[in-house]
Amino acid sequence: MSENSKDIKVIDRRLFTPDGDIREEVAATMEEPTPVPAPASKAAEAPPEPATPTDPAFLRLLDILAQTASFSLQEFADPATGRRQVDLAGARQIIDSLLALREKTRGRLSFEESDALEGLAAELQLVHSRLAAQSVPKGPATPPVARRG
Repeated sequence: MSENSKDIKVIDRRLFTPDGDIREEVAATMEEPTPVPAPASKAAEAPPEPATPTDPAFLRLLDILAQTASFSLQEFADPATGRRQVDLAGARQIIDSLLALREKTRGRLSFEESDALEGLAAELQLVHSRLAAQSVPKGPATPPVARRG
């Protein structure tokens, strides 16, 4: 054995004795009333934060951005060339602006504003990703290399 022996103290934390009776220590703590916190005065209570009102100007801004992005995602005639094309880069810039707006206003929008912004950003991202996947030019298939045997 080692020279420094440590005493081990065992504490019985069971609620009941071997006979099934409640232990005296447990009964004493059960009889003590639990302290009830005193109700705070009305002046000390912080008033609940008022719900953020919906700003119609913010919803109009979202509508303008949505119209601009949807115009970019539709085939429109380029005034310079006359060709009908989709402006994926312009739509991506608007989507990125909406995402930045969402991050900068997080927690400060009303439910309607937040819902409109989230829905608009998600819908535009979906349409953009679908159009971007369709517009990937598929190069000519390379002919298989003939093996010489």
